[in-house]
Amino acid sequence: MGTCPKCGMPVSSVTTCNIEVNTIPSPGHTWRGVKHCCPSCGCVLGVQIDPVALKTDIVEEILHALGKD
Repeated sequence: MGTCPKCGMPVSSVTTCNIEVNTIPSPGHTWRGVKHCCPSCGCVLGVQIDPVALKTDIVEEILHALGKD
């Protein structure tokens, strides 16, 4: 088990929150993401694109391209 780099407490779970992920060098394009935080002190341990939201966006784009929306 790892420890939080800020407070030093063991991290056996994380708190997740939705966050907007902006792309560079294409400003204006955003993805839905999640940030993973230490449950003890709230330090951000990692950020990633939300895989469930990404899947939903891809399915919607395919259905739209096929004219089935």
